[in-house]
Amino acid sequence: MSEGSRIVHAAAFVDALKSSGYKSTYNAISEIVDNSIDANAKNVFIIGEQKLVNAEGGSEKKIASFAFLDDGDGMNYEKLSNCLSIGYSDKVSRTGMGRFGVGLPQASVFVCNRVDVYSWQNGIDNCMHTHLDIDEIKDNDLNELDKPNKADIPREYETYIHWKQDGKQYDFSEHGTLVIWTKCTRVDHKKWNTCVRHMSEDIGRKYRYFLHDGSVKIALCERVSKSFELLLPNDPLYLMSPAQDCLKDSIIESNYISKSYDESEGYTECMFESFKNEAGDTEIEYEIKYEKNGKVATGKIKIKYSVVKEKYYSKSALKSPNKPGSFAYGQTSRIKNNVGISIIRQGREIDFSSFGIFGIYNQPEQRWWGCEILFDSELDEVFGISNNKQYVDLKPMSEDEMKNYEGEEVQPLWMQLYKEIDPTLKKMNKRNSAIRAIKFSQEDDEDVAVSSDVGNLVNKAEQNSGEDVFVHDETLTDDEKKKEAEEELKNEGLDDPSDEQIHQFMLSNVRFKSEFRGRTENFMTYSYAANVLIITLNKDHSFYDSFVKKVFENDNERIAFQLLLTSFVKSTQELSTSYPDAMDLLFRKINNKIYDYMIEYNKSLSQD
Repeated sequence: MSEGSRIVHAAAFVDALKSSGYKSTYNAISEIVDNSIDANAKNVFIIGEQKLVNAEGGSEKKIASFAFLDDGDGMNYEKLSNCLSIGYSDKVSRTGMGRFGVGLPQASVFVCNRVDVYSWQNGIDNCMHTHLDIDEIKDNDLNELDKPNKADIPREYETYIHWKQDGKQYDFSEHGTLVIWTKCTRVDHKKWNTCVRHMSEDIGRKYRYFLHDGSVKIALCERVSKSFELLLPNDPLYLMSPAQDCLKDSIIESNYISKSYDESEGYTECMFESFKNEAGDTEIEYEIKYEKNGKVATGKIKIKYSVVKEKYYSKSALKSPNKPGSFAYGQTSRIKNNVGISIIRQGREIDFSSFGIFGIYNQPEQRWWGCEILFDSELDEVFGISNNKQYVDLKPMSEDEMKNYEGEEVQPLWMQLYKEIDPTLKKMNKRNSAIRAIKFSQEDDEDVAVSSDVGNLVNKAEQNSGEDVFVHDETLTDDEKKKEAEEELKNEGLDDPSDEQIHQFMLSNVRFKSEFRGRTENFMTYSYAANVLIITLNKDHSFYDSFVKKVFENDNERIAFQLLLTSFVKSTQELSTSYPDAMDLLFRKINNKIYDYMIEYNKSLSQD
């Protein structure tokens, strides 16, 4: 009998894993946090290390490694032997964070070329170690992992085993796991402070329920400087307190305060409140239908809504004609990024997007409501959870497509959710519009200089007349524009934008950027910062991968394509001044058409 072929050639397979579809470094990090929570950890330390490296023009600090320390159950010999094997899972229950057996190795090789795992039970003196090194696998054509051996954790991490911070003692010595990523090849941001800002938003949102109820504490640490920051929940519904965006219920110098929570000062005021339906419910239990083994089955999900409090939104309460987005609490990156519908599985956020259920989510009015869908793991297949827990499979549908399913007992999940959520979103936006429409009292009018809405419209029309300039909000002052420009540059990865960079940003009319936003998300969205139009292209979209990426390889083609998109946005903006919501509607249809086109294109490729 001839010798059989390998099912997997390890050297080639690990290269494939490095393109495994994580949206960002922080999504890969979440896989390790999932493992810690599954292991009943109460404390998780995410430890980064910055090193000086040679760069053009001198040396700069750059993140060289990540480590993840938890006080979970730890792994015995068998679990540690298999934890870096693809497809291995010891989980007999589906109710945990992970269940696909790819999390640790897949997430690790996405970011780095070497991962070391140390784990211990019944005392750290019983610590064992295993590792996976891509360079070793390639150089030696390896197809097996070394067996675990007894080993001490690296000396540089010993200080964290008995860590004391702000009077609290952390003890990882009895049982736990330490995962270390080195030879990092894919880190979204070079500097630790920038990583902290993005991790605070991303990981703080994913695990907000665990952080809020205190079942898990997550700390961000930098090994060299010994910096330490406990994560607070990043709640896109703005109902949790304390949280990353809490307010002090007062006005200072005609502006609200928005800053990180400080227990001594009591910044515990939530910006939003629960939105009640006609029955007075703040949490709706919603029944969905789906096919299972050829039969109709039912499942229950929960939907929660929230809306901004009147005192943070109405002109009368603010005593200002300026929009809420011009105030400090409306200028944080979180409230700009937390625009969408949150999908929560087992208390952990899986996806966050518009899912085509509402219009262009970067429009300012969409910042002032929240919505989340909560479900248990039994509905994983119904929601189409990806194996790396990056997204759910909710494909938007056109009105014509939905008509084809009317009267059917089982309708697509997106259609079922849309029928419940869309009317409620309209009610919340209508409620917010009514609050904004409340006039100043006569007494207020005498004290505050208010520009008339008619005057603002005239000014915009004059400025647009014969000019190819995009005007979004003429109520912004120069200082407010500067703040918006600085915040946007930080979102793009500039840790400390210079005055010149901010000035150049404000001089630009249009700005393009590309981000990973999920494969089912719209191909193109737009937003404004400092009256600059920002067109964002979705790098996860198959249209980008199949066509746009090739176009961008040629400067002339790239510029022509960007001019085409700019002209399109400009024309729809002008259309929207005559027909309200026309821009949102047209963008939704265009994005849906692109999505449908790519499905047909991929089908044709598979048939060739």
